[in-house]
Amino acid sequence: MRNFGRKSWMIGLATFAVLALGAGCRGFFVNQPNSISVTQGGSSTLAVTAPNSVQLTATATFNSGTKDITKSASWQSSSACATVSSTGLVKGLGPVSDVTITASSGGVNGSITGSVTGGSGQTLTISSSPQQPFSLSTNTTVQFTATDSSSNNVTNTATWTSGDNSLLTFSTASPGLATLLNIGSTTVSASIASSGTCSSGSESISINQ
Repeated sequence: MRNFGRKSWMIGLATFAVLALGAGCRGFFVNQPNSISVTQGGSSTLAVTAPNSVQLTATATFNSGTKDITKSASWQSSSACATVSSTGLVKGLGPVSDVTITASSGGVNGSITGSVTGGSGQTLTISSSPQQPFSLSTNTTVQFTATDSSSNNVTNTATWTSGDNSLLTFSTASPGLATLLNIGSTTVSASIASSGTCSSGSESISINQ
């Protein structure tokens, strides 16, 4: 009788191991989705008219099916001109293009990209040191500067975004300081928000050998 119980326990353990292996350890546990999609009313493009707000939906895909994780996901915006709440509500503050809203859960990210139209705001001018074109062989970092229409340096208060993080990434500790990673072309953007309005600007950049 004792041997029978031990055999049953071993069979159960082996069955669990097979199931976990078959699930690939991803999707078997609820906090590890295979992928996340972010939509706005069923559309994969973000469109906000300032000063209005739109609700986004985050849907996670698991091996067992899909689940709405809008209220449990972590949300982040690439621009100060479009804020996003902890429940995926995006508010447009001023005109900006190529803004990306990202939802994260269990180490997996999903995003939606689009623009904010309407509202008021200034255009920021982006400059850099050294100046373009950048050379990956001689420069590993570049300091970008943002200036508003009144010639005020707003680098330290701006939100900085790289159009391609595989080519260039911004420091989280030093505003406007970017690290060059690969050869190619992309854009860098800066945005600031104040008193319900925003200002933004972008610059096309090239990284050469």
